[in-house]
Amino acid sequence: MTAWKDLERRICRALGGRRGGPQGAAVSDCVGVPFSVEVKRTVRPGPPVNAAWITQAKQQSKREKKPWLVVVAGHNDRRPIVALDFWAFAEICQRAGVIPNPLPVENNNTGPASVPATRPTGPRP
Repeated sequence: MTAWKDLERRICRALGGRRGGPQGAAVSDCVGVPFSVEVKRTVRPGPPVNAAWITQAKQQSKREKKPWLVVVAGHNDRRPIVALDFWAFAEICQRAGVIPNPLPVENNNTGPASVPATRPTGPRP
């Protein structure tokens, strides 16, 4: 098994789904998860999130009608990093109770998603 396939399998399993495998179409790397997931393996040091990866994930997100998620790991990296829309992250934190005083939010019409993309509408209470 190649290292990138193994990484995709581990990430998809951790998110509660499975690796989609090659499908000949621009679709998420993971099936059965609430996000449109793009998994990348790289040799670049530091937080190596490539703008093209974000663009790819956003395009897949629109097609799949799910929030986008990019997971990046280096070689032999057991602690991958994740990038996602900030307002989707804020809403996840609110739903999980991590943000004790939720921000007032409204849909910013960036596309349908299971965790809606939102933005603040005023000062935090």
